[in-house]
Amino acid sequence: MQENRDGGEERRNEFVDAAEKLFRENGIVDTTISSIVKEMNVAKGLFYYYFKSKDDVIDAISEKYNEVFNEMMNASMDHSDYPSRLRQFVSNTVASFRDLDNKLSTAEDVDLSQLSMRSIEEAKANAIDALTALFEEGNEKDELMLVHPKYYADILISGVIELVSQKEAEDDEIKEIILDLIERAGKD
Repeated sequence: MQENRDGGEERRNEFVDAAEKLFRENGIVDTTISSIVKEMNVAKGLFYYYFKSKDDVIDAISEKYNEVFNEMMNASMDHSDYPSRLRQFVSNTVASFRDLDNKLSTAEDVDLSQLSMRSIEEAKANAIDALTALFEEGNEKDELMLVHPKYYADILISGVIELVSQKEAEDDEIKEIILDLIERAGKD
C-alpha cells in the first residue's frame, strides 16, 4: 500500500513539475491542461485523478515554493541568544524572498501573476507570523519594546518584499536596513 502512495505522490509531483515548466515557457493563461498531459504523454483523465483543475496545480506549485521558503526562513535558528536569532531570521528571510523572487521571475512576456500572488502572499503571512513571534519574545525578554509587534512585522516584511522585487538593493543592504529599523524601534 505504501508503494502506491509514494508512487502516486511521485506521479503528482511529475504533473507539478511539467506544469511549472510549461507555465514558465508559455505563461499560466496560455498553458492548458491538454498541453500539460501532452508534455507528460499521458491521458487527460490521469490529470483529473490528481487535480480538479489547473488552479489546483497552481496551488501545488505555490505550496512547493513555500515549503522551500519556510525551510530557508527557519534554517539555523538554534542560536541561544535572542539578538543572534533575530539577525539570523532577518538574514534567512531576505534570502528566502530573494529565492522566491528568482523562481517567479521569467521573461517579460510570460505571465505568472496568479502563481506569484499566491506564493508571495503565503510566504508573507508566514514571515509576518514568525517575525511577530520573535518580536513578542524580544518584548518578554526586555530585548525590545515594541507596542504593536504584528504591525511592525507586517511593515518590515512588506518592505523586504518590495526591496527584493525592485532588484536594486543587495541582500546585505536590505538586512542592514531592517536590523537598523528594529534596533531604533526597539529602544523606546
